[in-house]
Amino acid sequence: GTVSPWNTPLSAEELYFDNTEEWYDASAPYFGNPQALAQYLGLATDGSGASWPNPYKYGYNVEIGVNGTATAVAVADVEVNKLEALGRFSHENAVVMPDNKTVFMSDDGTGVVFFKFVADVANDLTAGTLYAAKVTQTQFVSDPREAAFAIEWIELGSGNETDIEAMIAEYDGTLAQAKHITDAQINDWAEAKTGTDLDASGTVAASPFTDDRPAFLESRKAAVALGATGEFRKMEGVNINYGLASNWWNAGAADGTQAYMYMAMSSFDATMSDGEGAIQLDGTDGKCGVVYRMKLSKNANGEVDATTMVPAIVGGPYYSDRADNRCSVSSISNPDNLVILDDGRVLIGEDTGNHENNVIWLFDDPAI
Repeated sequence: GTVSPWNTPLSAEELYFDNTEEWYDASAPYFGNPQALAQYLGLATDGSGASWPNPYKYGYNVEIGVNGTATAVAVADVEVNKLEALGRFSHENAVVMPDNKTVFMSDDGTGVVFFKFVADVANDLTAGTLYAAKVTQTQFVSDPREAAFAIEWIELGSGNETDIEAMIAEYDGTLAQAKHITDAQINDWAEAKTGTDLDASGTVAASPFTDDRPAFLESRKAAVALGATGEFRKMEGVNINYGLASNWWNAGAADGTQAYMYMAMSSFDATMSDGEGAIQLDGTDGKCGVVYRMKLSKNANGEVDATTMVPAIVGGPYYSDRADNRCSVSSISNPDNLVILDDGRVLIGEDTGNHENNVIWLFDDPAI
């Protein structure tokens, strides 16, 4: 997590459900999670009761504070608020930009999406517009040390916490009822939104909803349906140095010191190196990971933005025949958490089984 510019901690619910229908499937690998919630809520864990945990109540960023501040007179006064407008997926981290409106968010898993949220009002993350990144890789370049990505932001929908919570309540029910948004409904919603026959059925479907609920309740699938890139792998920490970014933003010196955002990608194998889709990297060293650099900019709406993702440091080489240190100890392995220091250097924390000892690296980015 991070801390907002108004000093409230932002944490996350890292939801490991790619398919919400598995929430109701006793044979699914993560079925123990809704069972644990059922036990916590005092419900029958075998699903025989009158209700079952609603899947759409989980998988959000969480803001911790007291009436807009971070100071509490007593523990009982501390407010914990789920930020449903920021979307539902396997949140790893969220970081608020110095415009106090824009939030970039990482999604941890295989075949995942890079998200952005822009609040309607500064210092208030309860209402706004959710976006997802559509990326274009450097043409004819597959070397992960050279391949960069141009970013186009696809608008998923606008909403507010009150309305989204009302949508969520519609999916209260039993295990047998298995209430959830289906893939067919997401397709039809996306067809209606884009005016495109996405499933080659011969017609453009009407939306089954009068709102944009797939954007907020099935954010990853909704993003891909609208054309965003759902191929990232193990997207971990995304972060800035707020002081550097704020100085750049608020000083208004377009030609002055530029602030940067960094993203840790624990691996770039699997969906990032399968030869399909928008991301087609050479995955030889993919199990070792990469950290990307994103130059912050100001967009036409007057908000902080990021339009390129460039490799800053890549792990490897990878030695599959080694018992220990399968990723070379001369570079990173499975980068996870990032902290950008006041001088712009980057602390990179590993979460790896490919180094005998996990390492904290201090990276002096030569490109800065």
